[in-house]
Amino acid sequence: MGTLVVMRYPTRMFAKLADHTYVMCGTGGKAWGCWGGKTGGTELRRGPGSTKRADAIAQPDERAWIKCYLINGVCHQAANRILLPAGITVSGARGYGVSEALYGTYGRPRGPFGTCLSPFNQYPGVTGDLPECIEARAMQRKAARKTLTRSAEASKREGKYIKGVLAIYGKDERALRSAKGLPSPDLAKLHIELFMYKVEYSLGSRLGKSLSAKLRDIRLSTEWSRMKIEDIFTNKEMKPSEFVNALNTETILFQEAAAGALKAQQYKSLFGLKPGDNVILADPRIVKKVYGNK
Repeated sequence: MGTLVVMRYPTRMFAKLADHTYVMCGTGGKAWGCWGGKTGGTELRRGPGSTKRADAIAQPDERAWIKCYLINGVCHQAANRILLPAGITVSGARGYGVSEALYGTYGRPRGPFGTCLSPFNQYPGVTGDLPECIEARAMQRKAARKTLTRSAEASKREGKYIKGVLAIYGKDERALRSAKGLPSPDLAKLHIELFMYKVEYSLGSRLGKSLSAKLRDIRLSTEWSRMKIEDIFTNKEMKPSEFVNALNTETILFQEAAAGALKAQQYKSLFGLKPGDNVILADPRIVKKVYGNK
């Protein structure tokens, strides 16, 4: 079996921007850009998995059906989908904790009014490896040693988390694949459930009822705000630049509200950042490609 490698590069030109992530097979013979670049990164983590299946999930555009940038997700969600055969995510990339909190591990399944349908086609029947990703035995042994640097307990815990995430997405699988996708209240419910699952996983016994309720309210407020922004943009009542700026502002407000509710260590456990070390998720280079200079 081949190896799937999480690659990242910091976007130093933009101080508050999250890391860009993409996926590469262990040989380096194939990479998937996940909306952005696919060269020049450094390795974050890796895991064994079918590269043929990863390629099928990625689709020819290498976006894994994260159809509309900033609505269905960003590079993190596209990469996570491609990484499914390896049972890992881009966890550890700067800004991923915020990205996952707002878009879910595997993305938002639709945009406003049934637009931007983003089904997560997992291709469970696809196996094997791409010719350019077949590893020699020596390379396989080297990859195995790198993979084993993570403790068995950590791997088991992450596997359990991913299984739980997939179960939440799977509850409304038929609706997710329908022509209109989930209605707005159900879409909000899905993302609140995903977020609270992340909160419980990250905070464990440090999460009391009062804090849980506060975080739920914060995330729900953000969800309705972003839905309103998406609705206005889809109705062409907002320019692309205004749309991006509005989402960036909402992303910062969400982090500030969460920082006000959490202790510093709790915040770091949940988002992988220090309170006040805010990130934005809209990569200006990708935004320019998608929306132009409008």
